[in-house]
Amino acid sequence: MRTMRRNLGSAISISEIASLCRLSLCYFVRAFTNTVGIAPYAWFVQQRIAYAKRLLTETALPLAQVALECGFSDQAHFTKAFAKASGYTPAKWRRRTTFREGVSG
Repeated sequence: MRTMRRNLGSAISISEIASLCRLSLCYFVRAFTNTVGIAPYAWFVQQRIAYAKRLLTETALPLAQVALECGFSDQAHFTKAFAKASGYTPAKWRRRTTFREGVSG
């Protein structure tokens, strides 16, 4: 998981991670899923979305830059994954979060 966290912003594949662990892809996916409770790719996307939420909240980076920083191929891919995970587009999530922080802060 450490290797995966270090590579959130890069285009590393699950098979590359398995290879770095000196495991077959099949064995790595099975062991990871049994240990963590979700498949490695799903975990990877969750971590990227969590990182994106931090960037959206703590920086004024444009959405396209947040997408690239979090390892998504482009803003469209980022928006689709983010909306699927959170129920909001990144722009709407940023507006809601900023508004709430402004009201409470």
